[in-house]
Amino acid sequence: MSEYIRVKGNIVEKTGGVSRVYAKGGIEHNSNGFIDYFAENYTYGEPEKYVSVFPKILYVNGHFYNEDGTFEGKVNEVENEGSAEDVYTCTGKSKMKNEKGEEIVTYNNIQLLKENEKNITHSDFCYIAYVVKMEAGEDDFKELKCIAYTSFNRSINVKSTWKKLLSTSYSSVGNKKEMKSSLDDNKSKLTRKAIFYVLGGEDDLTNGAELWDGTDFLAWGNSEMNPYNKVGQNKFDEYKFIEIPKDIYDSFLAANGNSTKYGDKGNHNEKNDPGTHEHVKKKVKQIIKGKDGKPVLGKDGKPTFEEIEIPSKIKYKIPASDFENKDYWISGNFYYDTGVKATNGISGTINAGKSIFWKLTKIRLTSDNPK
Repeated sequence: MSEYIRVKGNIVEKTGGVSRVYAKGGIEHNSNGFIDYFAENYTYGEPEKYVSVFPKILYVNGHFYNEDGTFEGKVNEVENEGSAEDVYTCTGKSKMKNEKGEEIVTYNNIQLLKENEKNITHSDFCYIAYVVKMEAGEDDFKELKCIAYTSFNRSINVKSTWKKLLSTSYSSVGNKKEMKSSLDDNKSKLTRKAIFYVLGGEDDLTNGAELWDGTDFLAWGNSEMNPYNKVGQNKFDEYKFIEIPKDIYDSFLAANGNSTKYGDKGNHNEKNDPGTHEHVKKKVKQIIKGKDGKPVLGKDGKPTFEEIEIPSKIKYKIPASDFENKDYWISGNFYYDTGVKATNGISGTINAGKSIFWKLTKIRLTSDNPK
C-alpha cells in the first residue's frame, strides 16, 4: 500500500515531543531548491525499532459498564482472553483502528471487578445489584453506597460471598433475582455505581458497619407493640447495648418525619396494647348472613349488606418514647443498656436516606468513652 501526498503550498509539522519516521526501505529527501536542518546537535546511529502509533488493545471477554452505571455491551469471542461472565467498568466506548488498520469498537480504560481477589461473575453482580437497589428507599447514592458497603462488610465478617449473604434472611427483600443489564433508570445506574465504589476499594463511609435499620427502629423503640404483636424493635433483644451519637441520631430523626404507618394485621389486643400508637380502621360493606350461613335477602331478593370497621393501618409517632427519655441521654448521646447477655453492642456510624447503619462493638465508641 502506498501513500502519495502532493500540495501546492507548504507543509508545516509541529510536535511537542519527538517526531520519528520509520521505513523498511530507505528514506529520501528531494528538493528543487535546498534542504535545511536546524538543530543544536546531530547524532547518527543504528536504525531504531519500529514503535506502533496505535494504542495497545486488550482483547478480553466480559460485560462492560460505564462508570456512571450504564451498560455498554458484552463481548464473547473465542480468541479473546477471559470469560464473558467477567465484569468490567469503563469510561465509554469508541471506534478506532487496530494494527491492521481495521476499525473496531473498543471499551475505554477498562477495570476488571474483583471480590476479595476473585473475579466477580456477572450473575452475582446483577443479583447483588437487585437486592441493594430494593433495600434502598430512594435514588439516594449515599444510602446505596452505605447499604452496599455494610452488606459487603458483613459478608467478610461471616466468611461468606456477598451474593450468598444477600440470598439469606440478612436481607428482607422478597423474590430476589438478578437485575437486568438493560435497566437504565437512575436508581439502577446509581446502584451499580455503589457496587463499583465498594469493589474499587473506595473509602468505607460506614466506618465498618455490618447492619442497618430503617424507620421501624425509631417508630417502635423498645416500648411500642409492633405489627407482629411483639413489643419493640428486634435490635433491643439481640445486642448488649445500643448507642447513637447525637449528630447521627438528629440526622436519622430528621429524615423520617413525625409519624409512619404500617399495615395492621389485626393481631393486637387493644385492651392491653403497649405504647401510644393508633389503630386506624376503615369502613367496608359485607353481606349479612343468617344463622345458617346463607345471605339474608332483602325484599328485592338480593343479598343485604352492613357497614363494619376493619383494621387498616397502625400509626406510630416518631420517635418512640424511649428516645425521648432523658435517662438514655445522660452522656449527650443516646445509650441504652438492654440487659441482654450478648458479646456485642451496636453503635450508629452514619445516617443515609431513612436508614441508620450499625457497627458491632464490645465497648462504647462515643466521645464520653472513646475506643
